[in-house]
Amino acid sequence: MSARLIAYGRVSPSELLSWGPGGALHTSWEELNAGPVAEYGTPKLRAKFFFDAPFTKYGRMDPLCKVAVGAAQLAFKANGGLTGLEPDEVAQVGGTMLGCLEVDAQFEKSRQAGAPSPALFVYTLPSMFQGEIAIQFHLRGRCTLLSTGELSAMTALATGIRWIEKGRAKHVLVVAADAAGPAAAELGPDFGAQSAAAAYLLSGDGEGRALSDSRFDGEAGDAKELTSGELSYGTTFVDTLEPLLLGSESMRVHASRGTRGVSFKIG
Repeated sequence: MSARLIAYGRVSPSELLSWGPGGALHTSWEELNAGPVAEYGTPKLRAKFFFDAPFTKYGRMDPLCKVAVGAAQLAFKANGGLTGLEPDEVAQVGGTMLGCLEVDAQFEKSRQAGAPSPALFVYTLPSMFQGEIAIQFHLRGRCTLLSTGELSAMTALATGIRWIEKGRAKHVLVVAADAAGPAAAELGPDFGAQSAAAAYLLSGDGEGRALSDSRFDGEAGDAKELTSGELSYGTTFVDTLEPLLLGSESMRVHASRGTRGVSFKIG
């Protein structure tokens, strides 16, 4: 059984994107009156950018949860919610490079000041965004989080494809996300501190782009080698993969960093 991409959502410094087999919806930050893009990649994220109904808890989330939950909502909206999917059968695969780095740094400052923040401590777990997604969308399938540096998004997506191919899940929500701030900026000049997230809703049923044959740490061979785009950290390759994933051409794609690589077939 091959996986099918039935919906996709992306949050990035340039815009929001929501895609389903029927087409794509691009929404600029200007259209949302979101204000200027902040130093670390997006305007201040608000629930109203993603959700039609009030969602007060969103405002209390840390930046990683906000960007990840927002991307997941864009994917679910493109699918008409959980239409045709049983929550018990929707698994999650997450990908992140930075994880909860920013919250860890903030919490440590509060601890050193003698007043450890309970509100921050809740989010000192890199998989917390998956917990928030599970709560908001009532997902009760298996769940895992992967961190493979700049290949995190590709590794997570390839793992979701494999889960469906191997019959380990009927549907998989893959979310790759990173939220950058002052702590990430200290990692050095190789990365421009930036926040972004992408959500891929995969299913073994229905219409959508066929995805199959995930491979890890192999040679590129005759696959199309992905280059780095404008996104960084664990979402590196998301924007260069996107037009191929949402297009109509069939091909194998491959992304690599050093001796490590990830590839899968599209179409």
